[in-house]
Amino acid sequence: MDNIQNRAIVVGIDGSANSDAALEWGVDEAVRRGLRLHLFCAGIRQVPGGDALDNDPHLAADVMRAALAAADNRLAAAAAHARQRSADLAITFESAVDHAAGGLVDLSAQADAVVLGRSGHGPMVGALLGSVALQVVTHARCPVVAVQASTGDGSSNARGVVVGVDGSGGSVLALGYAFEQASWRGVPLEVVHAWWTTATYGLTQEFQRQQADQERLTLSETLVGWSEKYPDVEVRTSLPMGPAELTLTEAAKDAELLVVGSRGRGGFRSLLLGSVSQGVLQHATCTVAVVREQSRISDMVAGRPSVEDTQ
Repeated sequence: MDNIQNRAIVVGIDGSANSDAALEWGVDEAVRRGLRLHLFCAGIRQVPGGDALDNDPHLAADVMRAALAAADNRLAAAAAHARQRSADLAITFESAVDHAAGGLVDLSAQADAVVLGRSGHGPMVGALLGSVALQVVTHARCPVVAVQASTGDGSSNARGVVVGVDGSGGSVLALGYAFEQASWRGVPLEVVHAWWTTATYGLTQEFQRQQADQERLTLSETLVGWSEKYPDVEVRTSLPMGPAELTLTEAAKDAELLVVGSRGRGGFRSLLLGSVSQGVLQHATCTVAVVREQSRISDMVAGRPSVEDTQ
């Protein structure tokens, strides 16, 4: 099929209930933002009786055709479902064989977002997301949205967008994406700046107060200009002291979307490190968007607003 154009929502399709949830999220996002929906599916080569492809080129060709046909069938079903949800939506799609993660990462270079399915909770992120999704989250060049299949973002208890920040460049990108999402959805935005230290003993109350003041200043500086850029978004802030993963998942337990960066600053005030974003993906009960520092995102949120931008 035709290659995707810039500003498309890419959805990974595999025929599972999880990808069905991702498809519905992607359709709604594309409609909300007036973007093209691009569906991608990678077929898996299945060889009857073992791997004999190297010795039989005819069998290899047959297996390749069968894998592509299966992928195309899944894409056709997904496109039909998408059109039922939005008849006027512009849809493109493409299939490949085997290279699901690589294909989605390649598409992410020109996509507005890549959307994948996730469900349940497990002891490892890999078990939760699957190896393909984990690779995409790790290497994509645009925000990756992992949709919680059991609840999606249509829960009656959903109450808005939550974003974790720490003042780093990665969290500023996440903040911009979260503001844009809240604005498009017409919902409040809760900005969470968690801080934590492993030195739990010997800290005086005065030291903790000074540290809290410093974190409060960091949060205030991080938010400069954003409310002027998005005056329609109601903003709430919180400054919990605790591990980032726990505080973010707790704050977002009733949210329709949780936004995190994938890397942040280390040391005493570390937040949004790779381990934190993976932990959030493992434990969050809502849909999660991961925005990496090298993400290609909307021009509207690509840079931190300055005072001049808001005047």
